[in-house]
Amino acid sequence: MSSDKATVARVSELRNFGHVSSLAFGEAGINGKNSEFHAAMGLCNLKYIRQILEQRKSLSLYYEERLSKTIQRPRLLSGASFNFAYYPILLQTAKVCERVVERLNQFSIYPRRYFFPALSALPYVLQEASTPISVDAASRVLCLPLYHTLSFEEIDLVARLVNEEAESSS
Repeated sequence: MSSDKATVARVSELRNFGHVSSLAFGEAGINGKNSEFHAAMGLCNLKYIRQILEQRKSLSLYYEERLSKTIQRPRLLSGASFNFAYYPILLQTAKVCERVVERLNQFSIYPRRYFFPALSALPYVLQEASTPISVDAASRVLCLPLYHTLSFEEIDLVARLVNEEAESSS
């Protein structure tokens, strides 16, 4: 705790991966948002992990059925396993990605751009590098909402909105 607003803002930024905003990073940070209480709750919920992962898989498969075939999704290699922590999609362009985010936000749906910006584009990059493929992909990847209590009706809405924006730019 601090009464100094600048100190509170700086500590918040550092404990949240260095995020200044959802699209900007100030410097390297950590994922320091969890307390001992959060850890205890996590341990209490471990007994439900199999059911939670199965539900997340089911929801991911439902997204697969609902999203337009023009929207790229990751494909698992044979024999690979996946924990369904995210449901990433790759949109046609950065502009389409931005429009999809804006459209979803209008319905109080907040997808995440977990992989944006590309590491080579961060302001504190240790070594300059040209990574045009990474920069392009990072500008187009969007992770749709995915949590075990998400309903099929909510996925229907998300998929409809994403499809409308993605197809309007085709």
